[in-house]
Amino acid sequence: MDQRKEAAKLCGELCASAAVGKDASMILNTIFSWQIKPHLSKAVSRPEGLVDFIDDTVDSPTVYWTDEVREEIVGFISKEFAELRRHSEDFIISVQRGDPFPLPYTWHYSRIRQRFYLKTVQSRLFVGGIFVESLVNNPYFKLKTKSFTMELLAALQQRFDNYLSGQKDSKHIGEICLLIQALSNMVTNLPHMVEQLLKMDKLQLVYRFFWEDVSEMKMKSLALKLANSCAINDLAARHVAQQRLIRVVLPLLVTETNSLEEVINLILQHVRRSSAVVDQIRMMGGLVILGSMFVNPELKDTLRGLVASLIGAMTNDAMYGQDITDMMCEMFTSKFRGAFQSSASIVLKFCDRDHYDSKGRYWNRGKRELVQAFLEKHAHALAPQIKLWNGTQELFHTDQLNLIWKEESHESK
Repeated sequence: MDQRKEAAKLCGELCASAAVGKDASMILNTIFSWQIKPHLSKAVSRPEGLVDFIDDTVDSPTVYWTDEVREEIVGFISKEFAELRRHSEDFIISVQRGDPFPLPYTWHYSRIRQRFYLKTVQSRLFVGGIFVESLVNNPYFKLKTKSFTMELLAALQQRFDNYLSGQKDSKHIGEICLLIQALSNMVTNLPHMVEQLLKMDKLQLVYRFFWEDVSEMKMKSLALKLANSCAINDLAARHVAQQRLIRVVLPLLVTETNSLEEVINLILQHVRRSSAVVDQIRMMGGLVILGSMFVNPELKDTLRGLVASLIGAMTNDAMYGQDITDMMCEMFTSKFRGAFQSSASIVLKFCDRDHYDSKGRYWNRGKRELVQAFLEKHAHALAPQIKLWNGTQELFHTDQLNLIWKEESHESK
């Protein structure tokens, strides 16, 4: 231990030397990574601190030092030392033979960065002084949130731009996922972070992951989780309404069947906070998509229940609730007018039961299948149009709903 402390002290003295300090620091920082700097600076007066750091095992957002790191370092030093040892052995043999003295050993330290890269540390995503994967694994770690958030968002934006430009290797995608997870954890633990995202105009970046040119479902799923965390903020909901961002979410109900729960919950969050979003969904034909899911017997009851809750929230909207209710009754039967005021489980039971309404419409299994097929066909046609919605055009006109019941009258003739 005393020898190791002396060696640690010597490292500190070399780094502090006016003559060789710059080179010594470069060598040690290359071999041991930048993490050694604070311990080197104190090694002259407190060498045991450097020894303790080398021996310790830490996996935290600010320090990553493990057995694998030490093994990689020892492997490199052993390889470098082997060359010195071979030269020394050859030197001794030359002296014993009486051969001319060979040239002294020269260690090419100036090219050490070309020979060694501490992969176990350097390959880990490191942003703003933080190991991002370790931060994801320690979500309650205290951060200087403002400065770190700026660097985190810059790193996410840069990598996402590179992804859109074609860089889609697994390492790059993995880093994007880690950055989204880290941001999601921060927003969940510190809800006021959403306002910082808005000030930096980065909420659009979150919703950009829902475009069709993003093919990795894991990225979309993580972005959905993040968007849901942001949606509880009223300012964020207002921003989504103003920018009509719901238009990139709604088509996911048709195209991304693996994340339906997250998609429905996200839409529901905005519906509850913004009448403008309710009207946007109506204008884009979103009720056609929701209606097709609501009557789909192959969809899990939990998802159908969420859809029922979403439709119910829309029918209860203070500004557009009556219009939504009328449209749903045109789609199904007039008896649904009161049904959507009930709980999701009651609405589902009502939907699955046969009944007549005052207009003579007979709601039975055959009719449910016909309605579901009609709505599903139109839902798939609407999905690509919704993404390009200009904010003023009605993509699905209410009078088209009459075709559902007209088809029944043709069949009965």
